[in-house]
Amino acid sequence: MNTRNLIIPALLIAALAATGCATLGGSDSSDSDSSSSATRSSSGRSGPTVSDSDIVSAIKDAFKQDPQLAAASISVNASQGVVTLSGTVPSALVYNRAISVARSAPGVRPPVNAANLKF
Repeated sequence: MNTRNLIIPALLIAALAATGCATLGGSDSSDSDSSSSATRSSSGRSGPTVSDSDIVSAIKDAFKQDPQLAAASISVNASQGVVTLSGTVPSALVYNRAISVARSAPGVRPPVNAANLKF
């Protein structure tokens, strides 16, 4: 194979990698001047700030969409983005599903506490 055929893709990959690293690594001065709904959370990730009540509402709405979770008796609380589930579910499968649904809600910070969720 001709080395020319290898050099062009290698240069393209290197250029893309360098560009991606530069945009992920830091911020320029224009980023600090612009206002945005995204804020830096204490976990170091950027994203919109979601209130605890919005988190609880989102999880409860998601539970209503799942027939097994809707039938279960689950209480949802949130404090600074950390979710606590309590109550009773019919099986380990529903238990794991409840935790998975809660984790996927916007604004939830790990871990989801399910110590008081029994099956």
